[in-house]
Amino acid sequence: MSSKQFGKNFNTTLQKVDDKYNWINDMIKARKELVIQYMNMLNASMPRSSNKNEVCYPSYGDITKFCDHLVDYMSHGHFDLFPKILELIENASGRSLSIANRTLPRIEDTTEYLMKFTDKYAEDLNEAKMATVQKDLSSIGKALEVRFKNEDRLIIALRLVHSIVSG
Repeated sequence: MSSKQFGKNFNTTLQKVDDKYNWINDMIKARKELVIQYMNMLNASMPRSSNKNEVCYPSYGDITKFCDHLVDYMSHGHFDLFPKILELIENASGRSLSIANRTLPRIEDTTEYLMKFTDKYAEDLNEAKMATVQKDLSSIGKALEVRFKNEDRLIIALRLVHSIVSG
């Protein structure tokens, strides 16, 4: 996936929410930082000249930094943010919304896929692994897009419930 397509296909800046949910704004900020790291790695793996045979890779430091940030981002979502969002939705509506039940498994699927990437690239990088980095980065972009869209759905459900209850 090219950086141009990636930028077109998803919203990296879900509208900020009111001060009551500042922790969601923090998640959006962390998401933006993750996307910037991803884009930098994607751009670093693009050939710098017209020579199609030129091989370019992101630096080891960039890859490990991205993998660490990705794991932190996913962990924070699974263990802190998603339970908080679900609790707020359930408390406000008195029941669990079906959107949450449909969305969380999709997010979990992306977690498994993204963790395979971090397992592969976080340590012991070698020429064989680096030969597949461009293809894997493209797949990671698609997985991040799916993840972010489903995270946004949870946030939108929270907003909807909040507006109904307070309206």
